[in-house]
Amino acid sequence: MAPATVARNRSATDTLERVTELSPTLFDLGTRADAENRFPDESMRLLVEAGVARAPLPRALGGDELDARALVALVSTVSAADPGLGLVVAMHVVHARRVFLDVAGSTAVAEAARAVAAGSGFVSSLVSENRSIAPARGGAVLARAVPTAGGWRVHTRKRYATGVRALSHAVVAATVDGDDTLKHFLVPIDPATTSIEKTWDVLGLRTSGSDDIVFDGTFVPTDALLPPELVSQSSPWWSLVLAGLYRGIAEGAFRLIADGGLPTQAGGVHPVEVPRVRRYVGEAALSLTTVRSLVDTAIGRHTEGVLTSAEGAAVKLAAHRAATEVLDQVGRAFGTASVWQSHAWQRYFRDLRVGAHNSPSEDVALDDLARQILSPS
Repeated sequence: MAPATVARNRSATDTLERVTELSPTLFDLGTRADAENRFPDESMRLLVEAGVARAPLPRALGGDELDARALVALVSTVSAADPGLGLVVAMHVVHARRVFLDVAGSTAVAEAARAVAAGSGFVSSLVSENRSIAPARGGAVLARAVPTAGGWRVHTRKRYATGVRALSHAVVAATVDGDDTLKHFLVPIDPATTSIEKTWDVLGLRTSGSDDIVFDGTFVPTDALLPPELVSQSSPWWSLVLAGLYRGIAEGAFRLIADGGLPTQAGGVHPVEVPRVRRYVGEAALSLTTVRSLVDTAIGRHTEGVLTSAEGAAVKLAAHRAATEVLDQVGRAFGTASVWQSHAWQRYFRDLRVGAHNSPSEDVALDDLARQILSPS
């Protein structure tokens, strides 16, 4: 992604307000991109200009260093307008906030942070190489980092490369030749040694643009090797940001009925006069309250440093279930009209359904929560 001209914002409020103002445009651009199964490049440019790329980065590196609550709010706001793009922002927020937290001793990582803050693009993590069997479930990571003067050369194809067309850097999992230990590197997306293949032809989250990327000898300097704990998907921060994604999808779907979108009933009867419609809307509002409460409470516990990884995963799972109920009730309120491809509801429905596959998975979340409860203190 080419560097953008970025106007400096002064606060989290400024950034969130700009993204909120952009929401109708992001919705329209996302609707067209979803229908055409392509990445919404113009939306990405607008977000970078609004300050989203630099939002999680430390001030010392040119970022805005927004706190956890503000960052999750950004993810939710984008997701309400375009869930696929919301996933791209979510991955950037997760990884940029952690990878660039402490760059002491690494010139390469510090330079990458400054480039992102200046508008070079977003950051994500690239691990998977299979269509199924994720590395978190024991799937193989065959990527190789071959030692060379001053660092390594990375050779691999990575799948599910979320927002790859918007990335300027990525955390890449690979095994160093001669060493069986899986390592993580901050790798520049160098057009000379990388290629993107259009493979993302899926049911939902189409605008996340999670295509394949091939690294053909991309150079990684020695000091771009990252501590493994920085990129672990078991972190409660990972789960909390994804819960914010689901909250945004639920918010976006709910607005379809809350903003006067329900059609007039037979005989010109207003929706509020129909008991069954009121029931659907009330149920949707109740479930949305649950989603909001889950995420807000979890953010508070995370800020206090008391949210465990198991609890974070549980919040992610519970938020997705409650958001699914919101979507179901909104669809019922619209009736059969909601399932038409031209109806806005169906994209939220598809995107939330596909989002259920984001790690940690349901069985892992439930097992970890049970272990926390049953293990001796």
